[in-house]
Amino acid sequence: MSKQLIFVDDSGDPGFKKVSSTNFVMAAALFIDPEVAFLLSERISEYRRSLGWRNDYEFKFAKIRKDIIVELLKIVSEYDFQIYATYVDKSSFRETAQIIDKEKLYNWTIKELLLMIPIKEAKIEIDGRSSKENMKSTATYLRKEINKNKDKKLQIKFEDSDKDNLIQLADLIAGSINRSLSADKTDSKVYIDIIKSKIAGIRRIDQR
Repeated sequence: MSKQLIFVDDSGDPGFKKVSSTNFVMAAALFIDPEVAFLLSERISEYRRSLGWRNDYEFKFAKIRKDIIVELLKIVSEYDFQIYATYVDKSSFRETAQIIDKEKLYNWTIKELLLMIPIKEAKIEIDGRSSKENMKSTATYLRKEINKNKDKKLQIKFEDSDKDNLIQLADLIAGSINRSLSADKTDSKVYIDIIKSKIAGIRRIDQR
């Protein structure tokens, strides 16, 4: 049996400053068939070229035009993969004055995400958003927490998102879900409606 392929990115930020985001979303694209992942990555590259962009130009929800996001989500929705996501509404933490370290919040959110996914043997690629020390700490934490059940096998790798189309896909998914949590935005449901058939689960997580 082939390894499951899981690509992970987030939207918002795990901080608690006044300028920090209200929600922090962690999302994953799960591929059962590696061939589908390869073909979709190639299709994303093809779409990038059709726009006249450089090969290293990154698809990021927060930085590209809405019509491009819509078109790309329509393209990816034709492929066989599943979406899982967890999110934190940080206002609930502020209300109870239980502000936690942003690194701990990041690790906790991604752990809860991976626990949602029916992992057997998986290669997990995560956006390399942090220092080498933090990435090593996160990988160690995840292996310990996820692999308490010894029949789960994880291969965790951090990758720069500008080098990986499928981490960029995870960014678009996370951004779409985060936008859907903002009812005051006129496009709050536009993006998530396109990918809704791919969603296997979205869960809000709260402090215990």
